[in-house]
Amino acid sequence: MDKKILLGGAAAIIMGVGIAAAPAQASINLSIGGEAKITAGFSACGVTAPDALALTEAFEAISGTTISDGHAAFNTAVEALETGAADATAAQDAGVSAVAPVYFDASAASLGVAVVQNNTTQATGDLELVAGVAAVAQSTFTYIADPCGNGVDRNGIDWGYGKKLTIDASGTLANGLTVAFSDELNLADVDDEEGAFSLTLGGNFGSLNFKNGGGDAVGKARVAGDADYDVNGTNLGFHGSKTTGHGGMGILWTAPSVGDLDLYVGWSPNSGGDGLDNAAYENTFSVAAVMDVSALTVGVGYATANATDGNGCAATAASDWNSGTMVALADAIYGGDYCGDQTLMHVAASMDAGEISLGAGYSVQDTDEADKTVMHIDASTSMGSYDLSLGYRQTTKDYELGNKEDKQSVIAAGISTALGDGLDLGLSLSSSNTDLIAANSTSASNGDDSLMFAEVSLTASF
Repeated sequence: MDKKILLGGAAAIIMGVGIAAAPAQASINLSIGGEAKITAGFSACGVTAPDALALTEAFEAISGTTISDGHAAFNTAVEALETGAADATAAQDAGVSAVAPVYFDASAASLGVAVVQNNTTQATGDLELVAGVAAVAQSTFTYIADPCGNGVDRNGIDWGYGKKLTIDASGTLANGLTVAFSDELNLADVDDEEGAFSLTLGGNFGSLNFKNGGGDAVGKARVAGDADYDVNGTNLGFHGSKTTGHGGMGILWTAPSVGDLDLYVGWSPNSGGDGLDNAAYENTFSVAAVMDVSALTVGVGYATANATDGNGCAATAASDWNSGTMVALADAIYGGDYCGDQTLMHVAASMDAGEISLGAGYSVQDTDEADKTVMHIDASTSMGSYDLSLGYRQTTKDYELGNKEDKQSVIAAGISTALGDGLDLGLSLSSSNTDLIAANSTSASNGDDSLMFAEVSLTASF
């Protein structure tokens, strides 16, 4: 539990952009808190990935089919998916060796040698008979490396740390309007915090929250949590609260409660945050409702984002057949990006059953290319001074074409206890099974991986 320093009175409200004097009638609270964490990891390293594959070989591995005549058959197979993709070239598929040009050397003709190969420049008077050809490297695609790096195994502890600072300022003005500012600074990654901002105004109308990257009402519907479990290696994702359209300054309105029902409406005016008409998304809306009755809480949320003209999913270009990763190649062939017009739906419920808390959630993000479906269930309880949790999550990525999908299931467990006031000891475990089309399941490497995650943490809060 965070221990916070509280300051009250007619002081000042710190809002990140300056210091505003508060009227004498205002009641102001300023709290500063934070935590420092040290972690010790013992996660497995996994199996070394296979060697990289050439273009047609990579397609064979991803598609599960065999092609025999190089890039021409590759192009035919991809075009059969109606992707409109640019064709691959023979050079990308097989590579090209350098060929030196051939010249008629006028100066050497008198010596009886007139035709020569010249790798540098054409001399004055020479005639080019055969043009040279520059070498082109064969396109190759790499598998996902194991979590520790290929060819490396674990023989010790993976030490890590975290540190953060939280600042909260809130006050009630003489007219009854409430103002609150909050910020959490991840001191281990300060650059990531520069765009963070959150300011809330409250009154009889409910509350309005202005947040950079906010306006996501669906987040309020996640009453059973987001199932963001610690995973070793590839992580296909958890319950999201935002579409790609949630960018720039967002506004979230929390309506006054109506009995046991809470309503939320979110609006992200411009994903670029600058109000210009070249933003990828404009006017992204979301709504959510949460019903809390006795020991049962139910949340439902929905968001929609429409890409502006020219900002839909990018077409597959010839450059996508250049060297890269198997994952990127699979995305290019079968449509694996979360892009274009999107909707996000989330349904969740949580309840207390005696000493046990139960939760479940289901969400679907539907986009013009790939779709993501997540479902989870979890349970938590306390036994004496120990807090226990157990959860299961399944994430599926459905590609746009070819009836292809990636799938991952995760079982996670945690136990924590307080060693004293503000000092907690925790253990986090998970087992993940991941099946990717962009991996080689036939060689027991990265296709159908089962990996363990294990980490001990010591957290000091103030």
